[in-house]
Amino acid sequence: MADWVQVDLHIHTAASPCAEAEMTPWNIVRMAQLEGLALIAVTDHNTIANAGAVMEVGERLGLAVLPGVEVQTREEVHLLGVFPSLEQAAAFQGLIWSRLPDQPNHPKIFGEQILYDSNDTPIGTIERLLLQSVPLGIEEAGAAIAAHGGLTIAAHVNRRSYSLISQLAMVPEGLKLDAVEIDRSCSYERFIEEHEELRCYPILCSSDAHRLTDLVGSHRPWLLLDDVSFAALKELLASDDCSRIRYR
Repeated sequence: MADWVQVDLHIHTAASPCAEAEMTPWNIVRMAQLEGLALIAVTDHNTIANAGAVMEVGERLGLAVLPGVEVQTREEVHLLGVFPSLEQAAAFQGLIWSRLPDQPNHPKIFGEQILYDSNDTPIGTIERLLLQSVPLGIEEAGAAIAAHGGLTIAAHVNRRSYSLISQLAMVPEGLKLDAVEIDRSCSYERFIEEHEELRCYPILCSSDAHRLTDLVGSHRPWLLLDDVSFAALKELLASDDCSRIRYR
């Protein structure tokens, strides 16, 4: 039976060097539940290293968690890839890591890249710098997400950096988007007024959470989903039924 639910498809763990160490699996899942979220996606920069642990905690506590990646393309555009399974996300990460420059992270400059297990125990760090571009064009990256079964979402398109609009001012002809994302600083109404040309895409607002307080708020839309799953989310985004995405 279809129901109105809130989702957040852009959440970072402490694996992202720009995120706080408090972004652990248990903290993320508990905060998401306190905020009434039914479905979240873990989308660290160029890695899924902590996604499995968050998914395990979500399964224990009854929150649906999807694995994802925030990719920085050659053009310095951020794309979200959200996947139905950890295996598909891992295969996509394998492609990304085969191209990602082998530059070491400098924690004092960029921040730690912390790995956690499903008990919130730190188990190591990622040594390769995640905050860098993968030498793939935006169309190539989008095609690779789709080829691995994922949803392609243009991240925080209202921003003046690292967004589709700031970098390219357009959607390339060869890029198939399942949705575009705005961040918490921009209302749906204002965005549509300024970017009428993007009305043809489903528009989702996500937190892009780097700290727990980023998950707090009523900025997210309500989605009418047949059930809380990747398949239902994909079906909604492909339906062209704007009445099933509601801001209030």
